[in-house]
Amino acid sequence: MATASVKRITLEELKKRIRKGDLADRELRGYFEIDEDNTEAFAPALRLNYARVDTGGKELSPEETAELYRQAMAKRPEEPKLEGAAAAIKVLAEGDSWFNLPDLLYPNDALDVLNRTHNVVSVAKWGDTVENMLAQKQYVQKLRAGTFRHFLFSGGGNDVLGSIGTYVKTRKPGDTDPANAPAYVKASFATKVRGIISGYETLANDVRKTTGNRTVLYIHGYANALPKKNGPYLGKRLEALGFDPTVVGPLSKAIVANMVGQFNTALKNFAASRAGIVYIDMRPRMSAGDWHTDEIHPKASGAAKIAAGFAAAISSNAAVS
Repeated sequence: MATASVKRITLEELKKRIRKGDLADRELRGYFEIDEDNTEAFAPALRLNYARVDTGGKELSPEETAELYRQAMAKRPEEPKLEGAAAAIKVLAEGDSWFNLPDLLYPNDALDVLNRTHNVVSVAKWGDTVENMLAQKQYVQKLRAGTFRHFLFSGGGNDVLGSIGTYVKTRKPGDTDPANAPAYVKASFATKVRGIISGYETLANDVRKTTGNRTVLYIHGYANALPKKNGPYLGKRLEALGFDPTVVGPLSKAIVANMVGQFNTALKNFAASRAGIVYIDMRPRMSAGDWHTDEIHPKASGAAKIAAGFAAAISSNAAVS
């Protein structure tokens, strides 16, 4: 979106206007931008647009910029409150960037869509890992209120899709066969997945200890992201290992699908072993055209499909509402 009409201001003026809450959406898009150099998988980083914000030569850290951006977004007008049956369906959500992306700079995420039909309270934060979520236990604080019958959790993406460089072997010369994808995923990845599931066990224990059997926990294992040439999260890492997506596209996609598949299988088995846990397979819902240009996040159409998956699962468990 063009931001040519956004005037240049000082950092202090920007902070003042953020406190006042009078920044238009086009101005927010003009003063903030995605920091590609510091962005990691499932952890978008932001920076000021220094062409439009005069900081006197000072460069803000990604953390400082993110906090400033959150303050600005908190001042935006609230969405209309839900009424009737929709308002009664209270849903708690904890997760990473699949549940929370910088509004205006990225497409709507799944919770943006779900919040139109469900009363969603979110403590999700882009960049959070399962380890961080378990350490902070913000979800426990919310669950203690006793008002949530549905708890959506999204975690592990950094460990799976963000770990290509660690858990994938170098391509054998001349190999283009996608059927060979499983052989390229190191055995150590299975150990990594077991570690993630250990975190999910802690999560489930927290939920049961806090709410008894009154809250349903919903989990998912992401979807088969599509690596792109020079892609910041998948493409570049695969290319470094000899899997250029433009040369061995089917093989590179199959490797990603294998890793995502291992995670989904582990989550499905975990959910089947315990009461009160619902596993949702998002892979069939996402088509090639539903991915954002950054490889690993859904665009608006994908977010709508993911939200529909959660909505259907919640509806199937409406008896606990």
